[in-house]
Parts: sequence; structure tokens; C-alpha cells
Amino acid sequence: MDVANVTTEDSAIAPEPDLHPQVRIGQYSDAGPKLHNQDALAMQIPDGPLLRTKGIVAALADGLSSAGAAREAAESCVLGFINDYYATPSLWSVPRSAQRVLEALNRWLCRQTLAGESHLCTLSLLILRSRTAHLFQVGDSRIWRLRNERLECLTRDHSRMIGGDRQVLTRVMGGDTRLDVDYSRSDLQVGDVFLLTSDGVHGFLSRSRMQGIVRASYQPEMAARSLVEAALASGSDDNLSCQVLQVDGLPDASADEALRQRGSLPLPPPLSPGVRVDGFTVQRELYASVRSHLYLVEDENGTQSVLKTPSVNLEDDRDALERFVMEGWVGQRLRNAHLLRTLPQPDNPSCLYQHLEFIDGVTLQQWLKEHPDVAVEEKLYLADQLLNGIRALHRADVIHGDLKPDNIMVDTDGLVRIVDFGSCHCRGMEQHNAGIPLGTRDYSAPELLDGAAPSEQSDLFSAAVIIHEMLTGSLPWQGRYEKSAHRPLPPLQRHNAFVPLWINNVLQLALQHQPKQRFTDAAEFRDALRRPMRSSKPAIDNDIRQLRIWKGISIVLGVLLLISITMRGN
Repeated sequence: MDVANVTTEDSAIAPEPDLHPQVRIGQYSDAGPKLHNQDALAMQIPDGPLLRTKGIVAALADGLSSAGAAREAAESCVLGFINDYYATPSLWSVPRSAQRVLEALNRWLCRQTLAGESHLCTLSLLILRSRTAHLFQVGDSRIWRLRNERLECLTRDHSRMIGGDRQVLTRVMGGDTRLDVDYSRSDLQVGDVFLLTSDGVHGFLSRSRMQGIVRASYQPEMAARSLVEAALASGSDDNLSCQVLQVDGLPDASADEALRQRGSLPLPPPLSPGVRVDGFTVQRELYASVRSHLYLVEDENGTQSVLKTPSVNLEDDRDALERFVMEGWVGQRLRNAHLLRTLPQPDNPSCLYQHLEFIDGVTLQQWLKEHPDVAVEEKLYLADQLLNGIRALHRADVIHGDLKPDNIMVDTDGLVRIVDFGSCHCRGMEQHNAGIPLGTRDYSAPELLDGAAPSEQSDLFSAAVIIHEMLTGSLPWQGRYEKSAHRPLPPLQRHNAFVPLWINNVLQLALQHQPKQRFTDAAEFRDALRRPMRSSKPAIDNDIRQLRIWKGISIVLGVLLLISITMRGN
């Protein structure tokens, strides 16, 4: 049976209204007199449902010449926005989707600047969806509209004059972790022409000159090239970029209502083997909890995958359903061999679910039970993979929030995969992280129990607990992590004599009570596990020093005993 609405043969089915504007586009960019072009621009008219739910995007970024990585910053903003914007949940509005993606991009740029070269750029975004234009602006690139033969600038520059003759930007992407974006919207009309320009164009052409060029151009591509060439002829000494979008048709007024009706998908009922959902046939249930269900499914080609559905218990819990949708978006943004992959959904899904890859393997918890005598070296190899996965998460500005052996899979090839992003916290989206369930008590860092926000260091604490349990079969301090504030970590060799002594030093540092005293990131933690390290903790140094002293005393006593026996023999 199919989970979908059923219609009889004689039912009257109304034709679906056209839900998107008809637009022609064109763009052009030139380095001008400069050696390198630090502008970046991209436009996308997607296919299928994305055109209806997300619309048409034009993005133009101008890298700051004073920034060491200006070109990379501009490209990252333009391409990163388009990729991530179209991956946002269909339930989200255009402003909400764009703002969340911009905040995540901005934080990434700031991190790159702190790590090395400056990543700074301006950014102008135009999104045309249904009968509305959405504008987003950071910096001094501009968005214009030609309507009724009159060209109007729809954005304001974020800049000011200093010293009477020098213009400086007051807002840029990557300049501050707190991003301030100008947003506006306007209704579309047939015949509207929108322009996006870098300051290499509008800084050297008057509004009336630009208006005349656009009016005289028959195609968007021709208009974009003509504007750039005119600015060059007028003495532009900068990179020059221009995008043009011409609105030739608009959807019916009923289109917005049709989109709103599609915005809230129903929850699927509990599924059983043989049930079909959007072309997937359920094989069996893999997992069930009060929050979600996992089903192994097979498509028409016989390919296996997994559908994750929210529990029917959440039907009236809008916050929980919002987290479920957010989890799906997070999964689509993550691309790493050690992270569970979220797969594309069919067009127009009939109900709310996530489509995930099927991992042929077992949880780390089960793997450890099945391999009780595996060598320490193999366990450390699994730990190395785990930290690689955590590093990929953190580089994507995602905190897992619930790392534990049951949320880690080991497939039949021995590859470690982190799963279940339902408790993830996304940097730049803190206002929507409220209400996310706390992680599992036995694997949570002590500061989380005191109400602190999850962080990279709290994830690393959880990873250290997991690694300790892998190596010893027990939790550090028997799970009473408040003891970590005033007691050194008991030696792992009490539980497993094959664990190298220097592993104590590594886990002692990773399990520090204060987050700032732990490893700074997953790569540092991983590298420490790969080679012996000295401890910064006197207690551990004293233990090792005392061990060496007793070894030395034993050797001396042995030598004296040997001399005594020899003398007696003589």
C-alpha cells in the first residue's frame, strides 16, 4: 500500500498553478586593470520543487583588496550560499533560510581569518520567489531595479568617509562574528529588471548612464557586458562585475497559498514491511524510540537505504518537529567519510521523513561486545577515525551534542561513522538551539550539567570518555565527572595492562574539568593519540618519576646482589 492521498478515476483534479516567475538572466565579470579578479558571482535557476520553494538566486561578492584571501572569501560566500541555501528545509521561509546560511558562512570566514589570512568580502543577494523579490546586503556592492523606465538603487552602502577623501567599509562578511545583514522585500512586476553591481561598475557610472545602457539592451547578458565595458571606458581601476535579471512573467496570485499548503507535511504512520512510501518499499524496522523510527527500505532499483521518521508522539510538538527538520538540513551539509550521509528526497514527498544511507555494520557498543580481546592498537585506530569525524563536524560549525557508543557505527570494512544528528547545535543558529535535548549523562561533559552551552570541547570530553571505555571497559571516575576537578585520572593500566602509559597523559588532558584546559580541537587530540606526549599534570609526572626511581633502585639492588654472590663464590 502507498502512504499518499488516493483519488478515484472520475475525480476532478485541478491543474497545478505556475508557482514561479519567468526570468531571463545574464552576468559578466572582468578583472579590469588589476592582475587578479577578486569578485565572485553566481546565479541559479533550480529545477523542480526547489524552484517553487526556494526560488531563483543571484549572488555577487567583492573581495577586499586589503584581505590576504579576498578571492577565496568571495568565492566561498557565493558558492557556499547557493549550495547551503537550496539545502535548507522547505518549511523555512526565504528570509529565515538565507539568514541562517549567512550566519554560518560568516562564522566560517571569521574562523579562517583567525587561523591565518583575512577572509573579507562584500555580499549582495537577490532571491526571486513566487511574486516577491528578497534582498540581502552586506557592504557596498549594490542591487538596483529598473521599473517603468526608471532605475532605482534598492540597497544602501555600508561605508563612511574618513579624512575627507577615503571611503571605508563599516560592514563586511567575515569582519565580525556578529553579522548584521540588511534585508528588504518588494513585490515583483512583469518587466522589472534587477541589477547587481560591484563598486568597480557603479563607482564609475552615473545612475542615468546605467539606466540608458540597460534600456538600450535587449538581453540580460548584453546589458551586463555593456555596463562593465562602459565602466572600464570611464576609467574604472577595480574589478568589475554585473548581474542582470529580467522578469518576463509572474505566477498566479494563488501560488503563495499553494506553497503554504505544501509547507507543512503530515507525519507518516508507523510503517510495516511491504508498505510503500514515495517509491520506497519498507523491508523492516531497524530502530524505534519515543522520538523517531528508522526503517530499512528498498527503491525500485533494489538499492537499500533508510527512512527516518518522527514518532507519532511528536505530532503536537512543533519544537520537536522543527528539530527533526533541522537535523535533516544539517545532514545534507555534512560531507565526510566518517559521517552518516543524508540522501536526496524524491520530488514532492508525501510525508515528513529523512532519507539516509544504509550502513551495513553495528554500533561501537555492539562491536566492542563482539571483539572483547581486540588489540589496543586496533581500538586506537577506531579512536583516530572517530576524531577525524568529529573534526569534520566542527569544521562545519556543528557540535554533535550526544556522542556515545550507540551513536557511532563500525561498518563491515572497519570504517567508523558518526550518526544521529538530532542533538546537534549549529554555530550561527544559537537562537534555534534552545530546547535541544542534552546528551547522554554518562558521556556528557560536566559543564553541560551546570547549564553551559555545548562546545567543541564538550564534544572532545565525550570522545575521551568513549576512548577510555574502549580501552578499559569502564567509564573514567565511574562516571562521576565532578571528581575530575580535584582528582587525577586513575591509571588505565589497572584495567588493561596493555595500554601504553602515555595514553594516561592524553586522556588526563582531554578529560580536564575546565573546557579551556582540554585540547583545543579534534586534530590536536588525534595527533596526541598517535605519539607519546609529556603530561602537564604534576601528579602524572610524579607517578612516572616514582616508577622510574623504583626501577632504578631495583636494578641497583640486583647489581649489588650479583656482586655479593660473586664475592661469596670467590
